[in-house]
Amino acid sequence: MFVDRKGLRVFVYRDEIDMRCGFERLHSLCVHQMNAIMDQGHIYLFFGKNRKRVKILVYDGSGLVLIAKRIERGRFMSLSELLGRYEISQDELKLILHGSVVRKPVVDRSLSPQSPVTQRESVELPKGLSQSHP
Repeated sequence: MFVDRKGLRVFVYRDEIDMRCGFERLHSLCVHQMNAIMDQGHIYLFFGKNRKRVKILVYDGSGLVLIAKRIERGRFMSLSELLGRYEISQDELKLILHGSVVRKPVVDRSLSPQSPVTQRESVELPKGLSQSHP
């Protein structure tokens, strides 16, 4: 499949598009708004407004290839779920094409590295219980 090439990058267009757009319009969006150099062979992913369809534009070495996919049940993820990321991995693209939702993991940095749970001294045991381990 075209996605399994080493060094391939996948870019997501930042706005939803009208799915009637064809080669010329999508190529124009890539070049003028995403500053793409199309002959590098990277993949450009476009989401439709109703999230039932996605389009992919890629240069395969001899010309532009336009791939359109319509999902039968459910909807594709929304652009807001990417949390402002406009480049995704090849594995994330495969998940999206199968209807999955890709989210960036959220790291909770509010906990200090020495939280009471990790420090044995700060845990108070009820009377009668010892801190020794079996």
